[in-house]
Amino acid sequence: MMTAIAKSIVEHRLFQPFIIGVILFNAVLIGMETYPGAVNVFGTSLEHLDQICLWIFVIEIVLKIIALGRKPHLFFTSAWNNFDFIIVALAFVPGLQGQTTVLRLIRLLRVLRLLSAMPNMQIMIIALIHSIPRIGQMALMASLLFYIYAVIGTTLFAEHDPQHWGTLHISLLSLFRILTLEDWTDLMYSGMEAYDWAWVFHVSFVLLATFIIFNMLIGIILSSMEEARVEVEKENNKSNADTQEKLDEIKRAVESLEQHIKDKS
Repeated sequence: MMTAIAKSIVEHRLFQPFIIGVILFNAVLIGMETYPGAVNVFGTSLEHLDQICLWIFVIEIVLKIIALGRKPHLFFTSAWNNFDFIIVALAFVPGLQGQTTVLRLIRLLRVLRLLSAMPNMQIMIIALIHSIPRIGQMALMASLLFYIYAVIGTTLFAEHDPQHWGTLHISLLSLFRILTLEDWTDLMYSGMEAYDWAWVFHVSFVLLATFIIFNMLIGIILSSMEEARVEVEKENNKSNADTQEKLDEIKRAVESLEQHIKDKS
């Protein structure tokens, strides 16, 4: 009976939007506490409302566990469920009640529950994790490009413009400035005072670093997001298949019971 009630609540179409609303409301409360004026006006009301939000999160987790019936351990097979459980459980760690700063940071972590509450954000996080190895490879290539251009820039422009190309590490910072396209033409025209063809150095770096590397990064992220979307869809399909299998089992049990009743009569 309790399992059926908990399951009906958790699977209700308004349940997830309600939890997202509580998360956002809790985030607003945490932000208000950073304003002394708001604290003076509302006093302990902010703390009471925060505690209400916390217990709503506790009730949410309890309902999800009860909804699993005789297999409550399945709740912890989901990484997102573990994430939610840890964030909520941190508020009850003994010895932290007097640590105001630590408690505020722990409460701030509840905002991250939006990651688990919104499927689209889950896809983005999974995509980010999947893209890390390929981004690392791209970063290695970018570092090599930076190093080569920094050595060339220091060799060519150190005497003319020591402020921007005097040493290797200063040259790397100047290249990063060019990468961001922040007044990079000033560096180019300064270099052209020493060499007419200095524009080749700057323009080629802009083309290689800004366009090629950024486009590769965008491509990696888009590819990873597609992989993450497929992965999330597979998990959802698996969950739906498990639910359908359970329904089929219940249906067979009911049919068997009906047949048994008929045989008895």
